[in-house]
Amino acid sequence: MSHLVAYDVRTTGPEPDAPSAAYVTLDDPARRNALSDELLDQLLEALRRAATDPQVRVIVLTSSHEKVFSSGGNLDAFADTRSTITKYAGLKRFPDLYRTLAAIDKPVICAANGDVLAGALGIALACDLVIAKQSIRLGCPEINIGAFPFMISALIFRNTGRLAANELMMTGRLLSASEALDLGLLNRVVPDDQFDAAVRDWVAAIASKSPLLLGLGKKALDATRDLPLDAALDYLQAQLALAFTTEDLVEGVHAFKHKRAPVWRNR
Repeated sequence: MSHLVAYDVRTTGPEPDAPSAAYVTLDDPARRNALSDELLDQLLEALRRAATDPQVRVIVLTSSHEKVFSSGGNLDAFADTRSTITKYAGLKRFPDLYRTLAAIDKPVICAANGDVLAGALGIALACDLVIAKQSIRLGCPEINIGAFPFMISALIFRNTGRLAANELMMTGRLLSASEALDLGLLNRVVPDDQFDAAVRDWVAAIASKSPLLLGLGKKALDATRDLPLDAALDYLQAQLALAFTTEDLVEGVHAFKHKRAPVWRNR
């Protein structure tokens, strides 16, 4: 079996007790990280591995290709002769991936070091945060080959306005990183020569927070995003009450008052 996704756990600082981050790297550069069934299966496996590793506080999703994060779906599979039902069953990998990214109780950062195209845009938007190089492009070129970004449209509509989303999907035009930032599809755009350092700084900053409260917060955001306001407020009140029972909240307040770094106990 080819190894199409690399997995690497790195410390986030020079201190011996610095927290760790898992770097999950799309690593099929010869095919521009096309989202083949094999690559998607390995990506899901790597994400689940990081999710269950108690040493990992942050997950970083990136690419080994110099200019492309991922070119999106595997075009060869679009036009092959497999039966429709076989193709339909294979498509389940995409919603499984998006749901897995949402369900992981650790922050997932997409470090977009190359173009983010087609289905890969859905992967980026399913992450919690997206940081990108200034030089990259993002978009949904599927319509140019007679396809349509059906499944990722749900993610696009949750991250930008309807008219902007329609233009993106109906014209197939690629956006610059600056345009994508203006539309709310990115958190940060960084000059190319500063990108690696910016990712490291962001990862270290997030990894320094309470993993327990980050996990509770991420779960709450995902659970309430599509709820009516009253139902969301009821759920969030319960989660806040749960947070009050944690040792990490008490530790955070004490550390702040005594002007020292908190020591998180994850309980």
